[in-house]
Amino acid sequence: MKLIFITRKIDRGDALTGFVFTWLAALAKNLDRLYVICQEKGDTSGLPANVEIRSFGKERGFGRLRQGYELFRLSYRFAGQAAGFFVHMHPIYAIIAWLPAKLRGRKVILWYTHKSVDFKLRLAHTLVDRVLTASPESFRLLSRKVKVVGHGIDLRKFAPLPNPLHQGEGRYNKRVSSPPRGGGEVGRRKFRIISIGRISPVKDYESLLKAVEILVNHKGVKDMMVEVYGRVGLPEHQGYLDSLIEFVHNADLEDCVKFQGELSYEFVDEILHEADLFINMSGTGSIDKAVLEAAAAGLLVISANEAFAEPLAKISPLFVVQRDEPEKLAEKILAIKSLNTGQKQSLREQLMPWVRKEHALENLVKKIIAEFKE
Repeated sequence: MKLIFITRKIDRGDALTGFVFTWLAALAKNLDRLYVICQEKGDTSGLPANVEIRSFGKERGFGRLRQGYELFRLSYRFAGQAAGFFVHMHPIYAIIAWLPAKLRGRKVILWYTHKSVDFKLRLAHTLVDRVLTASPESFRLLSRKVKVVGHGIDLRKFAPLPNPLHQGEGRYNKRVSSPPRGGGEVGRRKFRIISIGRISPVKDYESLLKAVEILVNHKGVKDMMVEVYGRVGLPEHQGYLDSLIEFVHNADLEDCVKFQGELSYEFVDEILHEADLFINMSGTGSIDKAVLEAAAAGLLVISANEAFAEPLAKISPLFVVQRDEPEKLAEKILAIKSLNTGQKQSLREQLMPWVRKEHALENLVKKIIAEFKE
């Protein structure tokens, strides 16, 4: 089988889209050929030989109209050679590719995982043959076209350390490379909290910082380090990041809170192996792959995302919090920090099988291909 995959960016190291590289590699293993049409092409080295990539020109400076034309042209060019189109996340791509697909009698399947619903999504939903999503909360239009299939986490990349008792010490027994840290190195014997993602108000980083302020300045917890990885989501979010940095300074937390900047996707697993706890306060309402990657890698997690409320609560109520409740978040951080080694390992051994069963990339690839065989 041959398929066409349309997405925004292909770059194996990109902080936000690097995971798409792993999806392409996994799909290619199960296909005769995979045609990839992307808006922007970066480092694509290492992809299988049966993957053919064409860009519609953002990295070459093409304007929006030229990019749209190139997407239409490439879609028409490849439509006759493939079984259908798999469109990743962007409804406008599905809208543009729909006519070439239908002229050739090909399926169009949209992957979408976000609570946002706008006109473009409604139109794309009307046009496409199927919508695949990671959870019921990840696609907010009621439709018979929608199928919940879980997310696609690369379990080879995000595997726990061989000795899980060493979780949190990865840098001292595993590292062969050195991820850049904007805020400098961190202490070995401290309880390490990691948060990875775009810096934007919807991520509610202020609740995390307020919880840390409670623990450090009011409860006397000194053996703790927090690292935040990510860039601002939009230029207008720079003021939000500045306000977070100012809070850390005013609360005298600069020794224990580090804003480390953007993290290459190639280093995410290594950073996770160095940590003890992953916290995600996102209010996007859809499955956040960063939480799944952390759980797969052997970390304990705390999430405020409604999409995780039910599955995480089944494992432990310690893993679930509400947004804008820093006092309760502080309580749960302290409770997890206070668990003994056996208790922590027991929780890890429940988190990892959940990710393997519901969100493994291998399973997602099989489900995607099956849709084009129907």
